[in-house]
Amino acid sequence: MVKAAVKEASVPGAAAHRWFASALVLIACSVSDADVKAAEMSPDKLPYPTAVALSSDKGKWIYKSFPALLPLYIFDGEPNGQSACDKTCSAVWPIIQAQKDDKPMGLWTIVKRDDGRLQWAFRNKPIYTYFEDSPDDARGIGKNMDWYLDEGAIAYLRSAGVSLPMEAIEAERKKGEQKKMLAVLLPPLN
Repeated sequence: MVKAAVKEASVPGAAAHRWFASALVLIACSVSDADVKAAEMSPDKLPYPTAVALSSDKGKWIYKSFPALLPLYIFDGEPNGQSACDKTCSAVWPIIQAQKDDKPMGLWTIVKRDDGRLQWAFRNKPIYTYFEDSPDDARGIGKNMDWYLDEGAIAYLRSAGVSLPMEAIEAERKKGEQKKMLAVLLPPLN
């Protein structure tokens, strides 16, 4: 045993090899069993909520809302596991609501919102649709989460049939700086 240790120490790069092997073990330990199982499965075999549909488009798997088949969004900059989009915001960015009996599955988790509702999240990022989208037209891409606080946006929303309570808008404006969270489409699965 002593000879093996001495022999290994004299082999060039042995210390780097041991370090690399240790790093791989640490990385493997930080990934959950559910993540490993999900990564091993084909996207069309992964479980997903009934409020979501999965379809293939140009060789990639895409989740959409169900039954409306609207594009799904996450917000860059939104903290994992919590929604920064309050009840007023969700009039413009409707949530994909989870029911009280729903359970996390595959890559999908559930976030409890400040307003008490449950919301589906993909890889711990809350999921939204956009009020102006249609199944083949994603208009929310690149929009800031609270763009609707601007005067012109309020007039536009009213003309589109979306009414936001003025007292809620004024309260949001008084908070100061707008949230810098941009809408991006939920990425397709390979």
